[in-house]
Amino acid sequence: MKKIIITGASGFIGYSTIDFLKIRGYEIHALSNQSKFKGFKSGVYWHNINLFDSVSVEEIISQIKPSHLFHFAWSTKPGEYINSEENLNWVKCSLDLLQSFYKNGGKRFVLAGTCFQYDLNYGYLTEDITPSMPNSLYGICKCSFENIAIDFCKYNNISFASGRVFYVFGEREKQERLIPYIINGLLKNQMVNCSHGNQIRDFMYIEDVANAFVCILESQTEGIVNIGSGNPIKLKDIFLVIGNKIKKNDLIKLGIVKTSSAEPNMIVANNSKLRNETDWIQRYDLSLGIEKTILWWKRRFDNE
Repeated sequence: MKKIIITGASGFIGYSTIDFLKIRGYEIHALSNQSKFKGFKSGVYWHNINLFDSVSVEEIISQIKPSHLFHFAWSTKPGEYINSEENLNWVKCSLDLLQSFYKNGGKRFVLAGTCFQYDLNYGYLTEDITPSMPNSLYGICKCSFENIAIDFCKYNNISFASGRVFYVFGEREKQERLIPYIINGLLKNQMVNCSHGNQIRDFMYIEDVANAFVCILESQTEGIVNIGSGNPIKLKDIFLVIGNKIKKNDLIKLGIVKTSSAEPNMIVANNSKLRNETDWIQRYDLSLGIEKTILWWKRRFDNE
């Protein structure tokens, strides 16, 4: 049986990959810094670990000896992570993780990258064409580790891919982020203050993103792979979809939140590599994904 370690396994994307990995027949070892795993998915070996402790990392990897590894763990606290110095610590811990994986016979390493590694001024972003030129410490550190990993894995005969994630939404997303903020505000009958909403972005539902990572893992594709819908949409149109489904469009206030003049007008993925080199198929359009997300938040409110 194929063995896989997932770092950040209790996080937004990592947690969502688990069911897809089960279908593919993996023995799943989920690493998390959560002290309790109550309510977490069954049929998984859960391990409480501090990834910044290189000795503990070496011990757990030498015990499991995984053939595959998903590296999702990284600091993503809204409002803080973009230029947090903690990004530097994540580069170091990621290098320790990769070295331990190699020493213990690892074969396939897949990293969760980000669209913020690109020069976002290009708007429509393609793996082998758009320059990698991040303008945040988060993007720089992700890019630095990715570049090292590409060369290290090539030299040591490890298969490596980096799924550069665009905009994700869905169940278990942090409440402070854009779509949960709007959904929760409208469900509570509160005014939600938004920007002008003319920014064009690429949003994809969490289950499609998680499935994309598993399809990349199972494929032969190497290097950078965009994980996005490829469908450009203005933010205000997303607000409208949410407002219509909750029937609270009157509570959405555009133009209240100021935007920076440096903010890119468009960030959209060319996802042809994902479509052509893996067996991934997008299952949820924006409307259905928003509908499922609203229902999840409603159920959460009902249980509080």
